[in-house]
Amino acid sequence: MLFVVCLCVEVCVLMYFELKTWKTLYTPLMFLVLPYLAILLLTIIVSGKFGFVDFYYPSIMLWIIGLPIFAIPSFVLGTLTQRAKLPLNSTVKNQNMPKLLSWIAVVLCVLFIYRVYSYTGSSRYYIGSDDFGLEFAGQGIWGHLRIITLPLLIASIYFVDRKNRWLWIVIFFFLFVGVLYNVKGWMIIPCIAGLALRLYTKKTRLRISTVLFTLVGGFLVFLFAYLVLPMIAAEKEEVTVEMLDYVFAHFFHYLTSGTFGLSMDMQLGFPDSGDFEILWAPIINLINAISGNIAKEGIVSPINPFYYNTGINLTNVRTFFGTLFIYTDFFQFVVYLLLSSTIMYFLKLATIKWNNIYVYVIYFFECGLLAMGWFEFYYFHLVVFELPVIVVLLCFAERIMYTKYSRKMCCKENGLEKI
Repeated sequence: MLFVVCLCVEVCVLMYFELKTWKTLYTPLMFLVLPYLAILLLTIIVSGKFGFVDFYYPSIMLWIIGLPIFAIPSFVLGTLTQRAKLPLNSTVKNQNMPKLLSWIAVVLCVLFIYRVYSYTGSSRYYIGSDDFGLEFAGQGIWGHLRIITLPLLIASIYFVDRKNRWLWIVIFFFLFVGVLYNVKGWMIIPCIAGLALRLYTKKTRLRISTVLFTLVGGFLVFLFAYLVLPMIAAEKEEVTVEMLDYVFAHFFHYLTSGTFGLSMDMQLGFPDSGDFEILWAPIINLINAISGNIAKEGIVSPINPFYYNTGINLTNVRTFFGTLFIYTDFFQFVVYLLLSSTIMYFLKLATIKWNNIYVYVIYFFECGLLAMGWFEFYYFHLVVFELPVIVVLLCFAERIMYTKYSRKMCCKENGLEKI
């Protein structure tokens, strides 16, 4: 248990310095470490019980080594910001959801209603399967449209209130699209981002009820994906005890698949060690596609082909630091962590400089990816690069619309409409 004690002490120290540096715990480092610590403790509780394999404690060392390296840019940039007497935090200046985002959300809802209606009846795959999800919204134009729903979901979660109850329809429908796509991480991450943004701006207070509501909501989504949709596909009407046991077992398997995956991988000596280029898979694939070499070079896939049986089911995920470790040497490991952490904390500074909803959506989405670090390293997926580009384009589009509207109103007030 020395590894666990060392990690807990390290987390306490990092929390102290992070809070002293930034005056808040809504920082990239805390998004990365706190969820992992909670899942690690859960992993230890179920280790060797309920059908799970034993946990290999030395696997914690990668996190003990990686976290202080990731923290260095935080303390450097935070200290420089304090010395320059600049503000360390801000809030979202947008009081209501921008009209452009509202209209796009409505249009996407209509488009995906058509997609659900036209595709579910004609698909050769059953609803809830990976193949169904991939064809439904995992590739082509529908895959890109689904990615656009992610920032809109974050914004909708932030802006929903008594005056904007209609946003609940958008939230539930986009989550339904995510359930049909059947990749739970891309449902969880925008929800984490939207809720964290509400907590950060104090639109929602952090209470025990908030935590319980979030956990229950996550389990209900899991229940819908693993029980309700398969029952609909199989045309079953009764829920059996075996079916509930299956859902609960896979729920805990999902939560512990990253920690157990890294544990088993280290025990076996990391047989899945690969090339550094896998971490840059989306950029390499994009360059090859533009240059016309995609047919010659092939697609670089970030999906780990090594699956381990944790006792409940198979896993091919290794947590944030585990996946980063197997595709790097020590020098690359350190440099990548320093570079990625620096970018994340510059994003935090960007939220202070341009405190609009668009910058906050990008920042908290990236923090949401870190919050899933207990599961996997998400930064080798195209959506990590595509979503910020989409959000920036939306920001410019809204600014252009606002500028034209302001000029029109100014001319109208001064009697210059004809001119």
